[in-house]
Amino acid sequence: MNPQPPRENPDTQVSDRRRQRRRSSTASVRLFAESCEITGPVDNVSRSGLLFFSDGHLRVRVEIEENGVVTKRTGRIVRAARMRSDSMGWAVEFDP
Repeated sequence: MNPQPPRENPDTQVSDRRRQRRRSSTASVRLFAESCEITGPVDNVSRSGLLFFSDGHLRVRVEIEENGVVTKRTGRIVRAARMRSDSMGWAVEFDP
């Protein structure tokens, strides 16, 4: 049996779960993935990919350039989703 994370209530809107206020930005970002290994049980697999769960995190470092100022932060990938066939959306949670 494969452990699965608890499912969130589908009626909960994303904006209701966010802890911090968001703002629009025209910044550009460079993301660097730290070398690591993530392991866990596979939930399902097909010819095109797989879904698995882990306790590990994909650690990253980002450089955000906005209005000529570069800010460097570290954090972890908390979500990745294909937005279109040629575009991915990445969510990074910053370290405190």
